[in-house]
Amino acid sequence: MTAVQDMLPDSFNAMIAALKGASVRNIDIIGGEPTLHSNIIDFINAAVRSGFSVNVSSNGTNLAALEKIMAIGEKAIVGISINDRETLKQSSEFIRLHKPVVKTVFTDDLDADMVQTILSLKPRKFYLIYRDATGPGDLNNTVPFYRFTSAVQQSYDPPEVGTVYCSGFLPDVENDPELARVRCPAGTTKLGVMPDGAVYPCNLFFCRKEFFLGNILQDTFESIWNHHALSFFRTSQENACKQLSCRIHTQCHGGCPAQALHICGDVEAPDPRCNNY
Repeated sequence: MTAVQDMLPDSFNAMIAALKGASVRNIDIIGGEPTLHSNIIDFINAAVRSGFSVNVSSNGTNLAALEKIMAIGEKAIVGISINDRETLKQSSEFIRLHKPVVKTVFTDDLDADMVQTILSLKPRKFYLIYRDATGPGDLNNTVPFYRFTSAVQQSYDPPEVGTVYCSGFLPDVENDPELARVRCPAGTTKLGVMPDGAVYPCNLFFCRKEFFLGNILQDTFESIWNHHALSFFRTSQENACKQLSCRIHTQCHGGCPAQALHICGDVEAPDPRCNNY
């Protein structure tokens, strides 16, 4: 991926003005690590003052900055990724005192005792994340989606442990009814914006020229939202997954099309984490 300069304050203010005019309500700030940006506190303050709810995903290395973000108020939500005991050790007191959201990537060898320790700290919410595959060689580190959901249901109570995954598997129709009729959330309930203002259907399509929708700092939101590249995501297609015996096959939308594109070279292929290629 080509390096992109950090977003400047004037550009951030222009972006939130454009998003506010388009009736966007939520902004997710992901990384890299957001707290490395020298203006991150000002950015979040400006967004919250403009009426947005802001979710910040962090690796927890700058707890002082995260404390300042959480002090902005209830609309500034911090999520810390904890995938090893060293990170947990460094963050445990912060979690106990400030109650951020905590997220852990699910794996076959997930440290169950670590999860119980996290839960004992009573974070605002705890989520297990369905793991992405960065390339074909990473598929050995992932599990089929149905195994992920089964393992979580068997080992944890839903009120205590939530899950994070692409709604291209099971759409969250309770919160977003429109997802029942589309391929995945990209271009329907979400868009991805890079620091230079470039817009894509979601962050997993960053720098894919065929999915470049425009620039939020230069183009109208209407032209971006009506881009022809979004028609694929806004169409409900039959699940192409070959795992016909899967217990959720009839409900599933085929998984994440970005994962299919990156690993299989075909955006219309079923999610490779559930299929052998």
